[in-house]
Amino acid sequence: MMSSYSGAKHPPASLQEFLREQLPPEGKAQRVSLALAALNEEEKIKLSPEQWRWVAEDADLEDLT
Repeated sequence: MMSSYSGAKHPPASLQEFLREQLPPEGKAQRVSLALAALNEEEKIKLSPEQWRWVAEDADLEDLT
């Protein structure tokens, strides 16, 4: 039986370890600042919600690069 993360209070230890390795406390302020700046940028690509959904869900787009 495979266990899966269901959004409980404490994620599995393997996920916690992965996050500690990938997102150390050092540099957190810079990561947050960059993420907020990206969220607040004007959208350069104008797509409808349906078009965004299609792009996000289309696995073949990964083959275009």
